[in-house]
Amino acid sequence: MTDPDDDRITVLMCPDYRESNPYQSELIAALEARGVDVGATDAGWAFPLLAGVRRHGVPDVLHLHWLHRFVITERRFAAVFTVLLGVRLVFELVLLRALGVRIVWTVHNLLDHERVTPRSELAVRHAVARLVDRIVVHCEEAVESVEETYRLPERVVDRVRVVPHGNFLGVYENDVSQSTARERLELPPDVPVMAFFGLIRPYKNVPELIETFERVPGDARLLVVGNPWNEDVASRVRAASTGDDRVHTVLEYVPEDEIQVYMYAADAVVLPFDSVLTSGSAVLAMTFGRAVVAPLMGCLPGLIGSEGGYLYDPGDSAGLRTALRRAVDDREKLRGMGRRNRETVQAFDWDRVAERTRNVYTLDVGGAGHRSADSG
Repeated sequence: MTDPDDDRITVLMCPDYRESNPYQSELIAALEARGVDVGATDAGWAFPLLAGVRRHGVPDVLHLHWLHRFVITERRFAAVFTVLLGVRLVFELVLLRALGVRIVWTVHNLLDHERVTPRSELAVRHAVARLVDRIVVHCEEAVESVEETYRLPERVVDRVRVVPHGNFLGVYENDVSQSTARERLELPPDVPVMAFFGLIRPYKNVPELIETFERVPGDARLLVVGNPWNEDVASRVRAASTGDDRVHTVLEYVPEDEIQVYMYAADAVVLPFDSVLTSGSAVLAMTFGRAVVAPLMGCLPGLIGSEGGYLYDPGDSAGLRTALRRAVDDREKLRGMGRRNRETVQAFDWDRVAERTRNVYTLDVGGAGHRSADSG
C-alpha cells in the first residue's frame, strides 16, 4: 500500500482482459496519467486475488470487473462449483478488506450472458455487492437495475456511482471512406447496409436477426461479421443465412485494422441482444459515427435515444422487424443519427472517465458524492 502522505494510489484490477478488450487498456493508461499505479491480474483457480496481491503487493484499491470470470464454469455440477468459487471469492474479499484494501466493483452485466448457473451466480453477486466499498455502473438507468436485481438495501445503494463507458476514438484505424469500404467488400454503393459486428454469442440472437431481416423487403444488405462462440452457433448462423443473397457473413476473427472497413460499409449497426446492461458494441458503433438499432434495455435508451437510432421493445415480437424497416427506409436520416452519435461519445473521453474513477477510488473525498463521481 502507498504511504498515506503520498497522493498516488495503487490499484489492482482483476480479471485482466486487456488482450481481448481495449476498455481496460484505455482506462489503465488514463488512470496512470492521473497518478494512479495500476496492476492487473487474471482470475484463476487457486485464490486469484491473493495471487495478484502476492505478485503486485497489497494495493490501496482492488477493482473488480467481469465477475463471472471468477465463479462460472461449464463443467459438471456447475451450480455447485459456482457456489464454492463464490465462497472462495467472498473469503478473499473479506481478507483484503481486513488488510485495509478498498474494493470497487464495476458491474458490466447483471449476470453472465450465457446464464450457466443464474441462481447460484446471483447469490454470489448479492454477497459481493454488500462487501464492496463502491459499485460502478455506466449509466443512471443501470443504478435502478442493479438495485432491483441484487436487492440492495439503501446503505448499499448509496455506494453506487455512475462513470460513463469511455469511447474508442483513436483506438482503431479510422481513415477509410464508405465508398472504399463497400468496394472492398463488393457491396453496392447506393443501398442501405445493416451490420452486426462482434463475437457471435447465443444471447446476441444473430440467427434471429438474419431470419427477421429476410422478412424486410427491398434491396438492403445485412453484414454479419464476427467469430462464433462455438460450432453450434456457427451452424445456426450459416443455416439462417442460406437462401438470401442479401445476407453476407464473415464468420471469423477480424483484425483490428479491418474493423473500420465493416463499420464504414454499414449505415447502421444492429444489436439484437436479449440481455444487455452496458454495451461496448454500441459505443464502438457510435465512435465510428454509425446509427444503432437496438432493444430498449439497460444503458441503451439513455445512450442512443431516438436521435441516435431505432430502439424497439424487446417484448414486441415485431419490434426488431419494424425497427429494421424504418432504418432501411431513410439512409440520409441514418447519416444524421451517426453524426449525432459520434458527437455524443466525444464527451466520453478516457481522461474524464479516469478522473471520475479516481474519485471513486478515494471514496469521493472532495467529490460530489452519491451517484455522480464527478470531482469538484
